[in-house]
Amino acid sequence: MEVERYKNREFSHTIISNKRIVSKVHYHDEYELYYLVRGETNYFIRDEIFKVKEGDFVFVPKGVIHKTDSEECLDNERILLSFGDSILTAEASEHIKELSKEKLIYVPKKHRHIIEELLKKIKKEYSDNLNFSRELVSLYTMEILLLLCRLKETSTRDLDETERIIQSISEYINQNFDQDLTLKSLSRKFAMSEGHLSRKFKAISGMGLCEYITFVRIHNAAKLLSRTDFSLTKISSMCGFNDSNYFSSVFKKIKGTTPYKYSKYKKSL
Repeated sequence: MEVERYKNREFSHTIISNKRIVSKVHYHDEYELYYLVRGETNYFIRDEIFKVKEGDFVFVPKGVIHKTDSEECLDNERILLSFGDSILTAEASEHIKELSKEKLIYVPKKHRHIIEELLKKIKKEYSDNLNFSRELVSLYTMEILLLLCRLKETSTRDLDETERIIQSISEYINQNFDQDLTLKSLSRKFAMSEGHLSRKFKAISGMGLCEYITFVRIHNAAKLLSRTDFSLTKISSMCGFNDSNYFSSVFKKIKGTTPYKYSKYKKSL
């Protein structure tokens, strides 16, 4: 069972009972703060794997692919806050950089009530939608970011050997998405059998290896389409596709529009 205590585009508070929660791999143009009130989940962000437990915050930079999978933990409660640059102060860029370095922040019990009270205030402002609600949401969000920057020094991650290898494979894919990446070549490079690599990658990241490679390539192609005037053929080649027609087909399947229309729309903003 999944119960939405409150939800809008920028704030949601969800309680999940007796249900595994798996989100699709995705990214968006806003920053994301994920607070796990209760339970456990795995968070996969670009090429990093985080084991998230009660009291943890996860900071997801904008434009970075990510997904969650609660696996065997069927009872979770989480709060999700999304925000863009428009509500941040001029000084916030340094805080964003700090949180982007260490995306998992553990909040000790003695400090949780402070941040949870700020989250309640944000929820109330969105719910009431009174005069100056947007300004107050901005102030409360900035206060949370500052507190998390202060607390991030105590954050730790504990991955087992297989998880570290899968994370290394993810890092390699993100750095070499223009190369000929296959299950066979990666299994040879990381000294792991094809079957074992395939199963473990799926189990840990929540997505198939080929699916992840394709998503990384399309994600980077979208950036190039938004920021450059390179031809479609050049972009498809730069992102590891040998056939521009196949690239266009895959791009439309994932993004819901053609590369040409996507580029035109992004450059018109």
